[in-house]
Amino acid sequence: MDKEVEEKMIRVCQSLIEMLEFSFQAFRKYTEESLKEVEKVANEVRKNSSELKSILISRSSSNERRREWAKPYLSMASSFDRMTFNIEGIMDRLKSKVQNRVLFSDHAVKEINDIFQEAMDILENLPDLIFTQDKLLAKRIGEKGRSVFKIANGYSEEHEERLIQGVCMPKSSPIYLGILECLKGVIGHTLEVSGKIASLSSKF
Repeated sequence: MDKEVEEKMIRVCQSLIEMLEFSFQAFRKYTEESLKEVEKVANEVRKNSSELKSILISRSSSNERRREWAKPYLSMASSFDRMTFNIEGIMDRLKSKVQNRVLFSDHAVKEINDIFQEAMDILENLPDLIFTQDKLLAKRIGEKGRSVFKIANGYSEEHEERLIQGVCMPKSSPIYLGILECLKGVIGHTLEVSGKIASLSSKF
């Protein structure tokens, strides 16, 4: 992997990890400061992602072979942008939760807490994967990600059951499910990047 591209991708990942950490803190205790921190890091992610795309485009404009080389990296840059969008989606829902004084059941809090931690664990492996291009690490990320998807889907089904039983309030449902979907989005795009890196490493 091109060294400059590698360094820029790792920088984007580190900013995304920081962004997700701040959103996790906001879930546990929402403040206006936590919202500002996420917005600040989101701007950093966009800046680094934009620079990454500029590097890739500038290096791929000369011929068809270079354009083919750039495609998977541009796809990964797009995944980084969508991770940012998903984390901002979490913050939008947390803001709505606070403004509308929506409370989650203890079950819902624990479930979202669990998926947050799993998403963080998965995302934190990405800089190492970019650096090492270790296919075994990519495989572990993929296996864990798919496992967490199953858990998150199970939580969604359990939530619907609690809703029927009256344990969860109807107005909390779209916020709870929205946060889960955003976390699944972060994990899904992490797996896309991981899969692309594994695919590229197998070509060398």
